Amino acid sequence: MPNSAPVPTFTSFMTTVLTLLGVAVGLGNVWRFPYMMGTYGGSAFLLVFIVLMIVIAVPALMCELALARAHRGATITVLHKSFGPLGRLLGYILVIGVLLSGSYYTLVVGNVFYSAWYVVVHGCSPDNLTDYSQGLGNSGLQFTVGIAVLWAAIFVIWRGLKGGIERVSETFVPFFFLVAVYLVYVALNLPGAGAAMREFLRPDFAQIGITELFAALGQCFFSVGLGASFALVYGKFISNDTNLGSVAILSASGDTLASLLATLFIVPTVIVFGMELNGGPTLLFETLPTLLTQMPAGRVFGGFLLVALSLVSFLSAVAVFQVVTVSLEEEPIGQWLGKPRLLLLIGLAETAVMIYPGWHPEIIGILDLVIGSGFMVTGGLLAVLAITWSYGKSNALQQIFTNDNPGVVDRLIFLWMRYVIPIALAGILIATIIGAISGE
Repeated sequence: MPNSAPVPTFTSFMTTVLTLLGVAVGLGNVWRFPYMMGTYGGSAFLLVFIVLMIVIAVPALMCELALARAHRGATITVLHKSFGPLGRLLGYILVIGVLLSGSYYTLVVGNVFYSAWYVVVHGCSPDNLTDYSQGLGNSGLQFTVGIAVLWAAIFVIWRGLKGGIERVSETFVPFFFLVAVYLVYVALNLPGAGAAMREFLRPDFAQIGITELFAALGQCFFSVGLGASFALVYGKFISNDTNLGSVAILSASGDTLASLLATLFIVPTVIVFGMELNGGPTLLFETLPTLLTQMPAGRVFGGFLLVALSLVSFLSAVAVFQVVTVSLEEEPIGQWLGKPRLLLLIGLAETAVMIYPGWHPEIIGILDLVIGSGFMVTGGLLAVLAITWSYGKSNALQQIFTNDNPGVVDRLIFLWMRYVIPIALAGILIATIIGAISGE
């Protein structure tokens, strides 16, 4: 029998925004964004990212939240209702993609927790950087920490929406922003940092091709939780009278601010100390220790920073397994197993999947581009099509804009959502696939 229990909703507008920020703000900003920027065009990537966030990601986020609220369902349920059996199959593929992304993402969160522990206990000085790096490169140790993060996330999900997810979001997100602002202040006061930033912020748009455009779009989707996954799951819990436009704008703004803060403390550090921005997924862990050795009271404030980053990163890890859990809970297998046994099964499956990237971290960059960008953009395209075409125009307008009589501006935005965004997403996806096949 289908589960007829009422769907819980967020307790307030602010709680809704903070929870979505807890999903969005984390390693996507501080770990992923700087290395993606360094690899795919530097400051030109940053500007393209901001433009795409405004014209594509914010309207797409409104679409996904509206779709989830309309159907009160997560990925598989929503796509099944929108596209029939094919949609259900696509939903399962996207959920499996999220599970796979969790295999490397949780390991990186574990790296951050290890770094926080090391700095708090041992400090960070030129004398112990080698010891820190050796611990970070110890696959068995990092796998163990990653497993601990996984099962802690499973526990928070078991506690539920209000007892677990809302409570940690309300605490962790503001704390992270306070510490990040201080770190930016320290980084920009390094000798030569101002000149380094001025030089960096001269964009070279000749570096931007279809691959870089795809990477920037994928970063937008990954960062705010788009892709018929995170936003769908959390949109399910948004009350009917919540203004989705305000939620989407505040969530995207907070997420973009976090990315800018990460840029402002990582870029000057990298340049001042002669490192390379295109260092890939290990960039964060190469730059932070060096910065902390130069910071006044680096052990204290570095410890605060890494603890704050650990906590918001943990929220993102919770979101990964929340997507899988809620999506499968709505399926017959989830209803048959019940939530406790389903969570146990998901935890055991993820433990097994984490083994390969745990001992082969070089695959993380490839997995992150394919799943973190490719799956997200594909899922986002499906979600936009579902709400703007499958749900019906009048119903979609009412659901997206929370208004029985949408005005001219609302209708123009809807036309943008219905025609421009799907064409843009499909065009970038197709061009990227063609480029990959041709080897360009």
